[in-house]
Amino acid sequence: MILHLPPVWRFIARHFAGIRKSLARHYISPDVTACGFAGITYPFDSRVMDGKRLVALAAGAIEAEEIALAEKYIDANDIVVEFGSGLGIAAARMHKAVTPKAHFCFEANPVAVSYAKNLFQMNGLQIDIDQRALGDGSKTAFYAADDYILSSFDPPKHTTHFREIEIPTIKLETVIKDKRPTVIFCDIEGAEDKFLPPEDLAGVAKVIIELHPGLYGDEIVQRMKNRFLAAGFNCAAQSKDTYCFLR
Repeated sequence: MILHLPPVWRFIARHFAGIRKSLARHYISPDVTACGFAGITYPFDSRVMDGKRLVALAAGAIEAEEIALAEKYIDANDIVVEFGSGLGIAAARMHKAVTPKAHFCFEANPVAVSYAKNLFQMNGLQIDIDQRALGDGSKTAFYAADDYILSSFDPPKHTTHFREIEIPTIKLETVIKDKRPTVIFCDIEGAEDKFLPPEDLAGVAKVIIELHPGLYGDEIVQRMKNRFLAAGFNCAAQSKDTYCFLR
């Protein structure tokens, strides 16, 4: 059975996170195998989500800021490269709404990649996903937490339930040369300052990126913004810590 929240509960669950646990108890039974929102069916996979998170998906609450910017600024002529695509939630919504010319995702977490592949296949989305992280091209340590959101390149501070694995990385210049993107969509949990220099984004006209002041402070955020401006981009929009740069 696929969960579809009634419109009123969808609105409430999207804007008031505290209600989601109660809604999960009410709406999620052993028969629920997925949820639906905006034409996308999300499989219910206990490896990466609980009932509360499934309700958040059914309400359109997850990655909402990034998705709104993507749907506004990306179009069918674009070639999209997404770094840090996670479970593919934003990728699926954006692809369904826009249908870009080509769409490539990179994600470090193997469990998240497994879920995303299933999600894309279930919904008939032509999105390529690569289990590599943006980096210097060498292998690096990655800490895969039981709660995938807490996974990181640094040992997680808020859980002891994680394992260290080794993952391959890919250089930005390789991606730019091979994929020729016009759009970069990026949420790599703080690594953007080191591995996504705006001056190296040849041919890229649009960047939607989440910056992380909680990880590296407001000074680094301002430095990143200044680098985009120096590379010829303008800040077209901001939603919380997610920015859209255009040129």
